[in-house]
Amino acid sequence: MNRRTELLPGVFLTCVQSEKFKTGCLSLSLLRPLRREEAAANALLPAVLLRGCEGCPDMREISAFLDGYYGASVGSLVRKKGEVQTTGFYAAFLEDRYALDGEPILAPMVDFVCRLLLKPVTEDGAFVSAFVDGEKQNLINTMEARINNKRSYVVSQLLRTMCKDEAYGLPRLGDVEEVEPITAKSLYGHYRHILAHSRMEIFYHGSCDADTVADLLKAGLSDLPRGEADAFSTVIVDQAETVQTKREALDVTQGKLAMGFRLGCTADDVERYPAALMMNAVFGSGVTSKLFLNVREKMSLCYYASSTIEKFKGVMVVSSGIEFDKFEVARDEILHQLELTRQGEITEEELEGARIALLSSLKTGMDSPGRLDDYALGQAILGQEGTMADLANSLETVTAEQVAEAARRVTLDTVYFIEGVAK
Repeated sequence: MNRRTELLPGVFLTCVQSEKFKTGCLSLSLLRPLRREEAAANALLPAVLLRGCEGCPDMREISAFLDGYYGASVGSLVRKKGEVQTTGFYAAFLEDRYALDGEPILAPMVDFVCRLLLKPVTEDGAFVSAFVDGEKQNLINTMEARINNKRSYVVSQLLRTMCKDEAYGLPRLGDVEEVEPITAKSLYGHYRHILAHSRMEIFYHGSCDADTVADLLKAGLSDLPRGEADAFSTVIVDQAETVQTKREALDVTQGKLAMGFRLGCTADDVERYPAALMMNAVFGSGVTSKLFLNVREKMSLCYYASSTIEKFKGVMVVSSGIEFDKFEVARDEILHQLELTRQGEITEEELEGARIALLSSLKTGMDSPGRLDDYALGQAILGQEGTMADLANSLETVTAEQVAEAARRVTLDTVYFIEGVAK
């Protein structure tokens, strides 16, 4: 059972008390509006903070501290939920009840994470320049490597094109041109601003009771500056007005086709969202889907073909790998399979296969602290209280007609195709 409380103004804690695992987890996320001018700084910040803090002034000391607590781990966590960017940490550690001689683990880990956030190593009133420069280069390298994975690159390019006038078109980590001007001083100034002006969501999963966790966090965050939180929201476009097509030539041996659709529904619509989720599964998200069985297996038009939805933005993306000369026929067949779904031509095997796959995924998610954390953060952003179990219950009753109705709300917005360079 989830319990959500407000620890401090704009600081919320969600606790899931469970003795299912030997490890507990704690995440801390600052919620920011996704903006070009700060996306890269937000992505860079947790990596810089993880370079040193009061009591552990460098990575060697941090590593030694974590090793001393049975190999606990802490990493940066940057997420994109619709047009909301989150930046912070995720920590995993042994549960207190498994430690030798009753040694406490949770309390020092909470204290450590809070020190990472609030008491970084500084020089001349700013972050350490060497730390910032090193992490800037790491971030730039990650950004520049995005093009190497053509399957994810084509989706990124599709969304840039489809949402060019919407914040959602920005990548999760921002862009290289926003990283380069960042300095140790400017990043520290941004850090001080978002500490005071960001809503904070904290997630804990473990066997400790919620009141104890809350008390530990209140003590650790007692120096957190608080001011009016910067507002965030996500612009929803229900329907595409026109269809745009863009081609890009790269030195590739296989074409990459991505198609972006406006879903006509988001997870904020608790009544219609389960049917939209089922529709995506019937249409293209699993091995029993129309795209997999027909476009890939029977017709052999694609090396792979699958669809995914972004529940916060109301976007569905179809991604496929095809021969260069199969662009039109593959695109048209993908649209044909969507039209069949709209018309209600859904077999019992397709419907139940989709349901089984979704319920299995949710069951697996309920056994994963990381998935539970991610879901809880999403629910907090949406302002909802439902759990994965609640969603699973809703999926049990979705009918074929509701799936067809969800498909009829879907409209094609953008087609993006990566083809080979003419030789």
